[in-house]
Amino acid sequence: MKSTLKLFGFGTLMAVCGAMSMTAFAGGESHQEALGKTERGFVVHTTESAPQETVEVLNWCVENFGYVPHVAGIMADSPALSRSYWQLQLNLQSLGTLTPAEDNVVQMAIAMENECQYCVAGHTMAGRVFFGSSEDQLTAIRSKGELSESKLNVLRDFAVAVYESHGRVTNAQLESFYAAGYTRAQALDVVANVSAKIMSNYTNQIAMTPIDEPLKPLAEGLPFQEDRAPIQN
Repeated sequence: MKSTLKLFGFGTLMAVCGAMSMTAFAGGESHQEALGKTERGFVVHTTESAPQETVEVLNWCVENFGYVPHVAGIMADSPALSRSYWQLQLNLQSLGTLTPAEDNVVQMAIAMENECQYCVAGHTMAGRVFFGSSEDQLTAIRSKGELSESKLNVLRDFAVAVYESHGRVTNAQLESFYAAGYTRAQALDVVANVSAKIMSNYTNQIAMTPIDEPLKPLAEGLPFQEDRAPIQN
């Protein structure tokens, strides 16, 4: 059974991000004050302002990331979405049959297909800090180039085929996936990974989520850019 993200945590993330002001998640807010709103009026919650049902999720973010990412703060307005996304990611790490690096290949590839700058940057960070992705892997996914490991190319191609065909992959695509050494259970775990990215990618596009400060350098150099207004108070 795979370990969860809890094995990493604040110190590791900060070593990658560099020192970050605590106002990123606390903002000096008084009790019950949100961080602000996106340009479309979606509330970016903090642990103080979130609905009771999602406080646990945001506390987990602070414990593991050192702050509440903007997308998590926005999702918190919908306990159904917030807790579904959080639990799915934990389930993939603790119960899934793909390796953490393989999970990241799938999720980052789907973020690239959706042209979600926020999530591509986030998975570049997560690949380095949490999932053990190599720099070559991250660069190849960000550029839609060839991965050095042929098995991972098959995984990415299958994940994109699942996404683009709405699950209606061909027999040939499925057989190619099996021939690379993957199983039926792993085909279903690809579905779970694709579902996770639909949740976060679509949230970011609907809400117009501005990118977090630690992720901004990782959004540079992508073949697409999103112009988002800063969080409004």
